Amino acid sequence: MPLIITATDFSTVAENAANYACQLAAAQNARLVIIHSFVFPVIFSDVPMPASLINDTQNDAEERVKEMVANYKKSYPSLDIQGLVIDGDIINSLEEYAEDNEEPWLVVLGNSTAGDQATWIDSNVVHAFKHLKYPVLAVPPGLTYSPVKKICLAFDNKHSGNTTALTQLADIAIELNAELQVLNMQDDVHNRDNDTDIDEEAVKILAPAKPHFNVMYEIRNIDETLQNFVREKDIDWLILIPRKYSFFEGLFHKSQSKAIAHHSHIPVLALHETHVG
Repeated sequence: MPLIITATDFSTVAENAANYACQLAAAQNARLVIIHSFVFPVIFSDVPMPASLINDTQNDAEERVKEMVANYKKSYPSLDIQGLVIDGDIINSLEEYAEDNEEPWLVVLGNSTAGDQATWIDSNVVHAFKHLKYPVLAVPPGLTYSPVKKICLAFDNKHSGNTTALTQLADIAIELNAELQVLNMQDDVHNRDNDTDIDEEAVKILAPAKPHFNVMYEIRNIDETLQNFVREKDIDWLILIPRKYSFFEGLFHKSQSKAIAHHSHIPVLALHETHVG
């Protein structure tokens, strides 16, 4: 039975992601673990933080998580759900749980450290995209779950370093029974001398998922092209491999006004290079 982990900071965005994770877990016959992490601020003082304050904070968090799990079990009585409270930042907490227990099939995030009105891809999620070695699915605010029928990989046409990610993608597409579209974007003009061949090893790895390959030329605006493709093909999940020194960096630059995540109305799934860190 696959494992899905979701994280909550008790915000509306996180609650929505947890609801999405519950429905996805039910659809995939997966187990679900809900994790809340908390970090006490470092105080430079001769007076130590009272132990009672630490205990009260943890107890309050545990009660809230327990209540969440109870409510979800009422809505999804057949679903195997567990809740945990871990001391530490969210990324380390996710890694700690996975290393001590089992690797998740997916990590589902929707946390927003800047409030529910913020761009939904916040710093925690971007950090998870880049550094967690597990597949990370970021769910935008207000999105309700529907069966995942079509997924799209935005692909830079490089196999090197992508073996793990491409293997995971093929497995995920098969597990979801979803159509896989692979989109490669070129800024060159298309002519008979520059027909783009998709990397042979990538084709071989993805073959079990029976992907459809798409190459587009004269692309000047990657995020706009992706959004148009997502709409035209009715894509349910957008897949990215956040490679260093790739177009991914441009999609999540500091000024997020032009980042695809700011405009995306579908979940974005990040898979990872063989080595992340």
